[in-house]
Amino acid sequence: MKKPIKFSFALICGKITIKLLKLLKRNATNLPGSVVLAICPDFLKYLEKPEKIIAITGTNGKTTVSNMILDILTDNGYDCTNNNFGGNVDTGITTALLKDSTLSGKAKKKYCVLEVDERSALRIYPYIKPDILVCTNLTRDSYKRNAHVEYIFNILNKYIPDSSHLVLNCDDIISSRLKLQNKRTYFGIAKIPGERLIPDNIIKDINICPICNAHLKYDFIRYNHIGRATCSKCDFKFPKADFDVIERTFTDDGKAHITVANEGNEYKYLIPCENTINVYNATATITALRTFGLTYEQIEASFKKISIVKSRFEIIEVNNKKIISLLAKGQNPVACSHACNIVRDNPSEKNVIMLFDDMFDAKYATENTAWIYDVDFEFLNCDSVKRIIIGGERAGDYTLRLLIAGIPQEKIFCCEHEEDVAELIDANCETTYVVFDIYNEHLRRITENNLKEKFKNAC
Repeated sequence: MKKPIKFSFALICGKITIKLLKLLKRNATNLPGSVVLAICPDFLKYLEKPEKIIAITGTNGKTTVSNMILDILTDNGYDCTNNNFGGNVDTGITTALLKDSTLSGKAKKKYCVLEVDERSALRIYPYIKPDILVCTNLTRDSYKRNAHVEYIFNILNKYIPDSSHLVLNCDDIISSRLKLQNKRTYFGIAKIPGERLIPDNIIKDINICPICNAHLKYDFIRYNHIGRATCSKCDFKFPKADFDVIERTFTDDGKAHITVANEGNEYKYLIPCENTINVYNATATITALRTFGLTYEQIEASFKKISIVKSRFEIIEVNNKKIISLLAKGQNPVACSHACNIVRDNPSEKNVIMLFDDMFDAKYATENTAWIYDVDFEFLNCDSVKRIIIGGERAGDYTLRLLIAGIPQEKIFCCEHEEDVAELIDANCETTYVVFDIYNEHLRRITENNLKEKFKNAC
């Protein structure tokens, strides 16, 4: 393919931008890609791609799955181009490929792992054709980011390349129907004996059969609409899992033992997953890597070396008190509902501190508060939750929502400044949850440090 002069000029400008950012000790995340695409909008068309590309998309879990796939491939000797520095839109992906290309635009590495934002599909997949494409799930997301599930489904369904081998969640009736003509492999979690399911969630993003529009019957729902459903009228049903978790036991140190059934065999893994969503993420990882060609032994050995990312889940113990920090994707009702369910499932008496991204930081705030009425705050209406502490500009909105959830007013505590949040907990509680958004990482650390000092001084 003959490359235009603007491509070569853009490539050189992008390389210079990366060098300058390194000299300034700044991360080259999106800026080099922005420079390149401003000069040559179809830059990705002419840039040589790695021979083997694994892409990961979906509403929840794509960062976790991308990181696990990359870690395991790296542990097994695969040197991969990747965008784990955080840029999952066209500019960030362009930067990632640019970093690992020569001055003539040739790829330096044979393998590539890319996290891809769902809505960026129309700007990515016309130029990048993943050999394996994982979709973790499609559920309701932020009103200001990815709108309605069907809207995102239609974008993906239109732009995913016909040649991509799809790795899909069989327990998600929506995403499991992407690109029906493509080759596909399904993963899922069977109904586990003794498992606490969530039939009492507010929202389900699909209730009718996609074939005949009759009502769906759910054998079980794990959260949102994620479960196993059949049509009440026609023969439509959830697809059969090729990799199906049939046993699952969580450990005290934030890991899980799982047994995965595949082609009549059972494989046991120890995975760094402290909740159900991350078991799905690990199973998606296993399915993608087995599809890629790694053996059970390779994956199982590598999983033992992976730790839970502390920026997403962390347990700190101080004087027999637990501080549990739990990331919930901001303004995403499904992720926040799941966090509330994790809190509910812990039987110990607890405080709950909420640090969502539209409480304290105007940069990420939204005037649309409708999403909090989709969150299952009702899960926090249980005897073991002793106090819920909120604050910031949205304290009144959250207080109203908690009251609607039936939570007694005497359990709700508000403060104006985040530095004061730790002072409002019930010090007699064994556990304090800090539920935060990625944009409020700094507030999470301030709160953790204040809690640690409070518990240390309690002796």
